Amino acid sequence: MLMARIGIAVSNTPGKVNEATADTTILLMLSAMRRITEPLMAVRKGQWKGDTEIGRDPENKILGIVGIGGIGKAVARRAQAFGMRVQYSNRRQAPISVDGVESAKHVSLDELLRTSDVVSLHLPLDDASIHLISKSQFETMKEGVIIVNTARGKVIDEAALVEALRSGKVFAAGLDVFESEPAIHPALLESHKTVLLPHIATATKETREAMELLVLENLREGIVNNRLVTQVNSGEA
Repeated sequence: MLMARIGIAVSNTPGKVNEATADTTILLMLSAMRRITEPLMAVRKGQWKGDTEIGRDPENKILGIVGIGGIGKAVARRAQAFGMRVQYSNRRQAPISVDGVESAKHVSLDELLRTSDVVSLHLPLDDASIHLISKSQFETMKEGVIIVNTARGKVIDEAALVEALRSGKVFAAGLDVFESEPAIHPALLESHKTVLLPHIATATKETREAMELLVLENLREGIVNNRLVTQVNSGEA
């Protein structure tokens, strides 16, 4: 990391974003399962239901969580309340305890993609995760799978997602992040199979205040004690 090499310590705000991002994930998941974009647009245009299609229920569906950090665990807890069966994959091979979630199952990424009814992405962006979900991954998924991404846009190959939506392989997608944001693939904008938000998962009063307070705490500790509370590199404060 460049900042570490030149002796600058870097901090972030881990944990403070978990609950709001998990809430947004569930919002997008349920909205995608009900293909909510078409009826929302139809009502505003005075067309009542428009071409609203029959949706999907979450109960007894398999939710596959890719990346079971703080946000992924918070999503798992929420999904259980809707009667979903939770499985997850993670970079660490050993299973991770998901507190408050009964019978969360640790599986490989391949098995998760092959068997999940809903795939929700919660992993950081790095060289290994760019286009982690692309054409070959979509091909292994169930027919009518639902995709949710509140992680980073480049984790999904958007062109491959568009193709999968058009073919029906993907029933619907709920996205808060995009490959080249603020630009969004035109086909995603045009599709009634997508639920799109402008990267606002953490945009709540309570979450932003908590993030700000942690930033101030890091600044204070850096100035007073030459350390950071949530340091992410090996630079010196």
